Amino acid sequence: MRYATPNRSAHRATPALDLMFLVRSLPRPSAGQHRQHTRTQAAPRRHAWREPYPAIQLFTRGLAALIVLGIFLTLGFLVVADDHQDPVTPAGRVPLTVPDAFPAGAAGYRVERAVAEADCTLAVTGDLRSALSAYGCSQAVRANLTVPDGDYQVTAGILDLADAQSAVAVADRVRQLVETGDGSFTSMTGTPTAAGTPIGWRARGHYLIYCAIAGPGGEPALGEDPQLQEITAHLLDTYLSDQVLAHRP
Repeated sequence: MRYATPNRSAHRATPALDLMFLVRSLPRPSAGQHRQHTRTQAAPRRHAWREPYPAIQLFTRGLAALIVLGIFLTLGFLVVADDHQDPVTPAGRVPLTVPDAFPAGAAGYRVERAVAEADCTLAVTGDLRSALSAYGCSQAVRANLTVPDGDYQVTAGILDLADAQSAVAVADRVRQLVETGDGSFTSMTGTPTAAGTPIGWRARGHYLIYCAIAGPGGEPALGEDPQLQEITAHLLDTYLSDQVLAHRP
């Protein structure tokens, strides 16, 4: 018995393997199995750490520096100005003038020369200069007088101090300095009073009044002459104290 074999057409009739079906039927990997491409990230740049300085902080520091600089400049100006500043008469006090103190024929003496000066140190020597500066001497009015009877040469003066206490303090210093030779008064020419010259002084209010008596040729007067006491008392007590300064504030 012969077995029939399918002809070519029959073979063709056999359904071909559906490749697309196989492909579609293959299991697909899940989304979690996909590998993502990792990109290399650039390393961040490193900057040096700096302390923040807000604008208000800079302004405050600059302003403080200007204030400190201003204080130093002001202090320096005051120191320099004080070194060059002449003594000033206290407010409300009228300065003495030469006609007030030593007009022509004052107290019956011949007025050879008279001056009013703001620099009190011209009238004294030695440590008495620093004493006058320390106690606020603002004016010196001086005169060179000649005594008609006896021809004694007298240097008389008025020193204007800050107050009555200052005048008393300077009067005490005069006593100490004259005795030790560390300070005294000058003549009108600026030369120091010679040792042994009779000197008298008084504190009158805020003034210090004084006189130094020399012989006709400028030599020290002899202390034994009673006229020296009379000249001193007349000039300091009667004339300068009672007549010139009695009504001054």
